[in-house]
Amino acid sequence: MCESHYTMPKRLQGFKDDTFQSLPPVSRKKFSMGNNSLIGDASLLPAVLPGPQDVTPQLSPVLRKKLWELDQSYHCIVIGTCLSLAELRWLQRRLGGSASVSATDYDLHRAFVGAVRAATPASRLIHKHLDRKYKSAIQQLGKVRTRDELDAYWDTALASGEIAGAFWAVITRSDVPMAMLDRVYGEVHMLSHLSGASVRVDLHELNRLRRHCPALEAQLADARMTARRRLAEQQETIDALHERLTQSLETERQLQAAEARLAMLEEQSLATQLTAEVENLTARLDAEHARAEAAEITIESWKQQASRSIDQNQWLARQLAEMRHERDMLEVTLERLLSPPCAEVSTDAGPDLVGRCVLFVGGRQGQCTYFRELVERRNGRFIHHDGGRKDARARLWDVMQQADAILCPLDCVSHDAVHRIKRFCQRNTKPLVLLSRTSLAAFNRGLNAVVS
Repeated sequence: MCESHYTMPKRLQGFKDDTFQSLPPVSRKKFSMGNNSLIGDASLLPAVLPGPQDVTPQLSPVLRKKLWELDQSYHCIVIGTCLSLAELRWLQRRLGGSASVSATDYDLHRAFVGAVRAATPASRLIHKHLDRKYKSAIQQLGKVRTRDELDAYWDTALASGEIAGAFWAVITRSDVPMAMLDRVYGEVHMLSHLSGASVRVDLHELNRLRRHCPALEAQLADARMTARRRLAEQQETIDALHERLTQSLETERQLQAAEARLAMLEEQSLATQLTAEVENLTARLDAEHARAEAAEITIESWKQQASRSIDQNQWLARQLAEMRHERDMLEVTLERLLSPPCAEVSTDAGPDLVGRCVLFVGGRQGQCTYFRELVERRNGRFIHHDGGRKDARARLWDVMQQADAILCPLDCVSHDAVHRIKRFCQRNTKPLVLLSRTSLAAFNRGLNAVVS
């Protein structure tokens, strides 16, 4: 890919193999995608010329190339796409290399790109490692027999995000047409540019959230002032109603005393004269009772309204706290992603998962790449199941048995999948973290809960 990939850096000369220790400088050549001759390629024939038979072309028997047999233009993208930095460090130790503190990730990458040009112990070890790592993708590609099936296989890999395994399987298969190799190489190459564009989009979203936070804080402050004013008005109304209720009770007490006096007077000669007064007082008593009941109903209504205002204020405060936390998490994640590629690997990615397998059920497929990167940076292994939308529901049981902990977002998963996961975790005592939403911040909090 570039001239520096074919020169061994002096900082990583601790490998056992002589070829890997010191590589002579290589003159720059023009970019090549393999065989320079395109004679005999059926894809270049004009479409107006009829073929011998109108059938789907069949691929030849499956043969695979070795890593050092590939064109040198593939070496850089294979090392950068199919192997992680942790795997490169592990391969360096396997080959007896010295882990120099001053050696950057780029130096290590460049050393391996230069080492796989020939059949050296380093290139053989890397080839075996990649074959073991992407065994499933190679076996799946081995079933492909026609060009249409090959196109469908690559399209499926692009849609699912499993590009590294499919790329390795395709470029090492000897019968893949040159046009298909050009397409595969070009699409994988462009993905590196798209990842940079994604970081810029996240940065734009972070700036938007930063601009939106002051507006939310102002709205919350206005809502608090309005709620306090309403509570003060409601308290004044409640006090007035309490005073009226006290007066009503006093009136009722006086009426009861008047009834007692009337009872005494009924035995006397004035009973007939006092009958009208008793009826009048009874009517007044009924009216006071009605007023007291209406006052109690009004008090209860104001209490309910005050409780709703308090609940709404608490909900707004929680929403603001969650948005602030998510903003902070996005800032930390973007700072990590935007750090210079030649800097040393950051050690503050979060608590170590110590090799735990984390299963993420549901969510959106496009976010799983970032979740996988976050888990792998924390020394964990990430597996995903969409909850039964495309993946088979029966497969959910198998992946749950492989996992050491399960994370499940409640906003993007089926109820059936949630019930299955809860029953499984109760029976097998496995950690289960239910996320309130499908976001990077919520996923990071779930990982922290798993570690703790």
